[in-house]
Amino acid sequence: MSRSKFSQRHCGYCNKTTRMEMMGEMTTTPGKSWVRCTRCHHMTLVTVIDTSKADDANLDASKATPYNPEQTFRIGEAIFHSEWNDVGKVLSKVRTSSGSQAIVVSFEKEGQKTLVENLR
Repeated sequence: MSRSKFSQRHCGYCNKTTRMEMMGEMTTTPGKSWVRCTRCHHMTLVTVIDTSKADDANLDASKATPYNPEQTFRIGEAIFHSEWNDVGKVLSKVRTSSGSQAIVVSFEKEGQKTLVENLR
């Protein structure tokens, strides 16, 4: 069984920003994918632009912000994780089940990871 991909998007049916599950790509129209709201299960067709491959080549550890769980980060910001010696880009922001804030980061070596932010 393959892993599902999720992204934070606005659902037009329940009118909330929720976690959307990627259901599959359209075969007739490249760049379009079906996503399903995890709250109301309404499916929507969205345009998916995969810029991760092009942007990852531009990531530089010396110019990236060092990761600190007490900081907040912007989507698209480059982050350097010193324990992993890896650089990545912030893809989205999520709220954990405990109510704290987290970021989803795509690292060059480690892949996609969820990290805590704004820890107090």
